[in-house]
Amino acid sequence: MKYIKIAAFVFMAVFATAATTHAQAMKSMKGMKGMSGMSMSSKVKTTTIKGEVVDLACYLSKGLHGKSHEQCARACIRGGLPVGILTKSGEVYLAIGANHKPANSMLLPYAAKQVDVTGNVERRGGVDIVAVSSVKPVSAK
Repeated sequence: MKYIKIAAFVFMAVFATAATTHAQAMKSMKGMKGMSGMSMSSKVKTTTIKGEVVDLACYLSKGLHGKSHEQCARACIRGGLPVGILTKSGEVYLAIGANHKPANSMLLPYAAKQVDVTGNVERRGGVDIVAVSSVKPVSAK
């Protein structure tokens, strides 16, 4: 009987801790959208970004991009490394797909090429992010 009381006490303590933790987590997530929406804040806006599709591993570690880096960029993006958009002014956007899916397959055909990417843009944790909804090549003039 003593063990049943101890087990019941332990169960209640664990249950109370879990319920409190869940309530705190739900409170901190107030205002967040579900997994179908990108944002967890109200600072999201849909925009079009013009820039080069880069593999972020080579660009951020070694500054590599452009036509001379195209084959490596393709291999890195195909391999699942993060992909981004490098604007003419030097801004870099981490590209993710809509609904938190990778953007790699969508952007792979445009590795090292100029594109117009449309999607939800926001800054989170010091990182500029674009949730890509569409991409089209920029025609050379």
